[in-house]
Amino acid sequence: MVLSNLRVICPWCGTLNRRSARFCISCGKRLGDQAYDRPRFLFNARKGNNSLWRYILTIILTLGGSSILVGIILGIFLGIFLFLSNMTLDVYSILFNPFWLLVITGMVFCVAYIFLYLSVRFLHNRSFKSIINTGREIDWRRMVRGAIVWFLIMSVIDIIYFMLSPESFKFSFEPRSLLLLSVIALIVFPIQASFEEVFFRGYLLQALGLLSKSPFLALIVNSLIFAGFHWWNGSTPMMSLSIVLSTFIIGLMLGLITLADAGIELAIGIHIINNLYVSVIHNSPDSGLGNLPSLVVTPPNPYLSPIILLVAALVVIFILFRDRREDVLKVLK
Repeated sequence: MVLSNLRVICPWCGTLNRRSARFCISCGKRLGDQAYDRPRFLFNARKGNNSLWRYILTIILTLGGSSILVGIILGIFLGIFLFLSNMTLDVYSILFNPFWLLVITGMVFCVAYIFLYLSVRFLHNRSFKSIINTGREIDWRRMVRGAIVWFLIMSVIDIIYFMLSPESFKFSFEPRSLLLLSVIALIVFPIQASFEEVFFRGYLLQALGLLSKSPFLALIVNSLIFAGFHWWNGSTPMMSLSIVLSTFIIGLMLGLITLADAGIELAIGIHIINNLYVSVIHNSPDSGLGNLPSLVVTPPNPYLSPIILLVAALVVIFILFRDRREDVLKVLK
């Protein structure tokens, strides 16, 4: 991708060169018409081994293997406790307790992180950081900035929503339950949300970039896959459809931010604070998170939620890239 009027990316090693350069200043290979003209973040996938079977095995291990392994471990421990309690342990209440569900979720994503790391390092022979950004140090300030901007946008939307429909809001404050929820959420969601960004916006988006010449097409397909995984979060078909549409919008926004910023740090910050917000501060019983003791609970609105998220996505992209519109437009070409 041409990053300015003076620079092009070497298709062989990814080094930035002058626009007029005939040979790469790093690897010495000829540039010519082969200069990489797509988002630089997608180039990272070219650095490793990209056989189809490596991607299939990584996806199976990461998404399937992690769930199976955690399930086996939990089954063994529950079996032991059930035996020790003389079959009086209420397994159902444990497995469907929202707090325990969050803990189990955290366990699954921890194992998934391990499988993904091992697969990227040893199956693809790439550095793990190559699915995070294009070479800079991991920028924690970008994560914080993304989180702050998204938090402010969601807060403003909620204030407006409350002013228009105060009867929809049910406030509750149970100190002990809220504190327990906050502690669990602060541990689980940074793991869960960052993994989804590393996997979907990092690993999978780069893989799709190898298959498609159009970054925008890779972004659309990636967002559809991401949204499809959330179908089962809804309690009814209408809610599932609303959640899928909302998640597609979120995925599209996060993917666009990733490609425009050449890294997933901003997207990680947004995703983490979003999940913390909808669990601890403002939750809906049919959102897929269960009946959590959040500060605010509102009934689900399957028609309004996608519209609100679309507006929020446009606003956050405008704020983050108001001085970098060219970076966004290059992704949409």
